[in-house]
Amino acid sequence: MREDFPALRELPREEGDEPVVIELVFSEGLTPEEVAARVRAVVPDAELEVETAFGGPEDRFHFLSFPTIRSRGQEAEVFAFARALRPEVGATDANPVLTDSLYGAVAIGAGPTIESALFSCETPRQDLMPKGWVHPVIRTPVAWGMTRGNGTTVAVIDTGHSTHQELAGVIRPNGQLNLVEGGTDASDRFSQGFLRHPGHGTLVCSVVASRGDASGTGDVTGPGEITGAAPEATVLPIRAIRSVINFSQKTIPAAIAHAVAEGADVIAMALGGPTRVSATEKALRDATREGLVICCAAGNCWPAVVFPAAYAANGLCTAVAALTRDLTPWAKTGRGPEVTIAAPGENVWGAAKNKATDPDDRTKAAQGTTLATSLTSGVAALWVAKHGGRAALKAKAAAAGTTVQSMFVHCVTAGVTKPPVWNGATNLGAGVLDAAQALSNPLPAAPTGTEAAVAAALPPTGVAPTSQILAIHLANHAPEALDEYGPEMAEYAAELLWLSYRGGAKARAARDGGAEAAALRPDRPSADLAAALAVRPKLRAALAAE
Repeated sequence: MREDFPALRELPREEGDEPVVIELVFSEGLTPEEVAARVRAVVPDAELEVETAFGGPEDRFHFLSFPTIRSRGQEAEVFAFARALRPEVGATDANPVLTDSLYGAVAIGAGPTIESALFSCETPRQDLMPKGWVHPVIRTPVAWGMTRGNGTTVAVIDTGHSTHQELAGVIRPNGQLNLVEGGTDASDRFSQGFLRHPGHGTLVCSVVASRGDASGTGDVTGPGEITGAAPEATVLPIRAIRSVINFSQKTIPAAIAHAVAEGADVIAMALGGPTRVSATEKALRDATREGLVICCAAGNCWPAVVFPAAYAANGLCTAVAALTRDLTPWAKTGRGPEVTIAAPGENVWGAAKNKATDPDDRTKAAQGTTLATSLTSGVAALWVAKHGGRAALKAKAAAAGTTVQSMFVHCVTAGVTKPPVWNGATNLGAGVLDAAQALSNPLPAAPTGTEAAVAAALPPTGVAPTSQILAIHLANHAPEALDEYGPEMAEYAAELLWLSYRGGAKARAARDGGAEAAALRPDRPSADLAAALAVRPKLRAALAAE
């Protein structure tokens, strides 16, 4: 520890930088003061802050922050310090919570600016008409003959909401939460910057539940210009991040817990990145136990499904990939065995607002797994409404020995087909989202095989160790490397996960072309991990590390 902490340099903070944050996981509940005392006994001169992941007086999950030290540019040192700190403070896991991005090209700095990196993670935009073209593709007009989502609530964990005609009558005024500035006003503060997706939450809310109707050919009838997938559902906005471009996942566990407490039926998270946060897994386990359906974005320009969508492999959410209008895979979609279903995600219309003073009636054709996730979340709301609501579904799931989340996965995947244009791809889920099929499928009467592990099968922390999460990731994306991943490598799991995502994003950027040469250089692992990888060529190759 005497060597590892001084290695963290107090570098100037730049735009988008987050301070060093390490999630500490314990087998027993502790107060922040108790955790801080343990840390100060090891690094007595450090300026630090400790808070529980869920805001309570004590917890098993804590976020340790060093506000004067930035993580960007010295990630290897952060991982080394976290590993050294873990046994000293009696933690079972120590996961650095680094700056994340839904966009892999942005995370690796594929361009000299954020804007240029974003451009490299996009396909040509087209204003496809009619504006409701997506509805006949996913057959929502047929599903609306069964229900339009009345009585259901979709919690949108994102940048917040804004005044917009597409959100008239959509937003629930009570129960909101702001985890960025604090308080109960989840209004978007609009992080500025061309193409940095200000108003992202407004876009998501509109695609989920904008009022109106759409014909079998996609023509939209008022009150606005678009219609959401669940046009009579209510949206509960939770402002957890400033932007999907640069953000920290430390607020996500509390956001999920709030959605559960406020009675949401569905959670939509069109965000993510390569950071594994154990508390997010715990929050998802609690949400599935309480009968919610969770829909998450697979990610853009990442080589594998990002977190939290990657927890679909653990039965904890629905991971959604993106398609074009002709059902071919969107060129930038995240892929992998974790994907549950695919939905349109290119040139899908939604509300547009880049700053608070923008007109309240603009719409745009947008792209990304954000749109696919929003549509799927709306269909989930229709499905919940069709079956009587969260409480009724929870009772039915308990009787069948399963979870509502697994029931939804069964219904949204049973009977769907993979289009011929997929050419047999197995990394885009079961097929194309079909709202009418999902609502028509009978509920399973027995376990489906996609259920999350029961509490008795988990360690005292209530979550899988990060070493196990890495093993699942390798099995899905680099099975040849599993031969070299044994118990002696478990302590490196968090860093190995991060390097794997980063290496894959660099390889993808190289294939796509146009990336800065510096962005394609392999990431530097910490010194002790580099030594371990030197005799593990398969694992090193899977990470594309130095």
